[in-house]
Amino acid sequence: MILQFSIKNFRSFREEQTLSMVASNRYDDHVEHLAAIPNDENKALPIAVMYGPNGAGKSNFVKALRLLESLVWNGTEPKKPIGRRAFLLDEASSKEPTELAIQFIEGRRAYAYGCRVNDELVVAEWLSLLQDGKEVEVFERLTHDNGTVEIEVGDVLKDDSWGDHSKVQALAKVSAVLPNQLFLHTIHKSVKDEEQGPVIADVLRWFGERLTIIDPDSSSGDLARLVAMDEAFTEFAGEFLREVSTGVDRLNVETAELDESVIGTVFGPLKSLIDKLPAGGRRIFPAPDGSQLIVEKGTGTKVRLRTLKAEHVTTEGKRVAFPFGEESDGTQRVTHLLPALHAIRKRPRVFVIDEIDRSLHPMLAKAFVGFFLKACQGRQSQMILTTHDIGLMDLDLLRRDELCFADKKQDGSTELYSLSDYKVRTDLKVDKGYLQGRFGAVPFIRGLNSLVERTDTDEGRKS
Repeated sequence: MILQFSIKNFRSFREEQTLSMVASNRYDDHVEHLAAIPNDENKALPIAVMYGPNGAGKSNFVKALRLLESLVWNGTEPKKPIGRRAFLLDEASSKEPTELAIQFIEGRRAYAYGCRVNDELVVAEWLSLLQDGKEVEVFERLTHDNGTVEIEVGDVLKDDSWGDHSKVQALAKVSAVLPNQLFLHTIHKSVKDEEQGPVIADVLRWFGERLTIIDPDSSSGDLARLVAMDEAFTEFAGEFLREVSTGVDRLNVETAELDESVIGTVFGPLKSLIDKLPAGGRRIFPAPDGSQLIVEKGTGTKVRLRTLKAEHVTTEGKRVAFPFGEESDGTQRVTHLLPALHAIRKRPRVFVIDEIDRSLHPMLAKAFVGFFLKACQGRQSQMILTTHDIGLMDLDLLRRDELCFADKKQDGSTELYSLSDYKVRTDLKVDKGYLQGRFGAVPFIRGLNSLVERTDTDEGRKS
């Protein structure tokens, strides 16, 4: 679970802004939502729903988290730019580093991790273990002006009571860290999982297995593979789609062998990637409609096409299968989100979903959130959602500290804040108050009538 995420000097974020997922101790409603924080008397929230006008920075919040995830897991190519985007509406910020810092729970421990990066270098990086209100240092990294990297090993890595971290200590002593790469990424790519030591392995597991970021046009899972290989997911998806009246009774997959010659004609853009596969290699190419092209290299090239189908039942009881891509945008969107709901029932996961309401009916979005809140109890799972759907702004569904806002200040920068910053009665119609502008973070619309009049006048002159 994320405890807090802070952003400074990234895209629309200028001054440091923080989303806190630590529950306020002022409220006693929806206590069943709350999760324990290791070695801390505070509780964590399972969900944050972020509102704000277009262009206020909600998607930039998601992009910042994705950048941190990518720097840890994928790294940066040697001598290549890091790919950060500074705040560009004042000259001073464009020359300053971007800072990203996150606190999260993995297993029975809480961690604080962060970095400062500019266009070319990882300026600083740090990792600490949070215990009894204090930070116990794991490591700290500094990149000097000449490009040399210095890693200071903290008490956690030195003390054997935290586990054997000798391989990481050895890596810290040699100059193996590139100036544009995180030390955490260097460990990920250089040290075997079983040799990383429990603390480092926890942190990398969180970035690699727990955190999933879902863009408006992407899915949260490998649908065709899940339907083909996971009977439990297929049953769950079918039941959910029936319960929310999509018309889909169940999902299935049809697999067909394809002749190698079709690669160049039907799948032309993929041919160069397929040609680069080594002997014995295997790669899956997903398609937006949920189908997959599976390519395996042996003595020849074996090509299979998995096609996702949605089965409907006629009034006579006959089953009719449609290509999944022919289903409505709303049905496709909610189906692509179902792997997230299924996954949290098995193990802790954190899902960050940008524009959850994309193509979804408000009642379906609310049902999705309600299902998650019931399913995640006691599992250390979490969702952070951005949306314009005020149907979720319901105190019978969410706590006040689970509703937050991204607004744009006069200088064009993003400001994050929570509904809990306001004195709000539990019986208040929060959605109505929001639309009335009581909490900010609404679009300021002006001059449209005069714009119509000016346009009409201009057209009249032309005629």
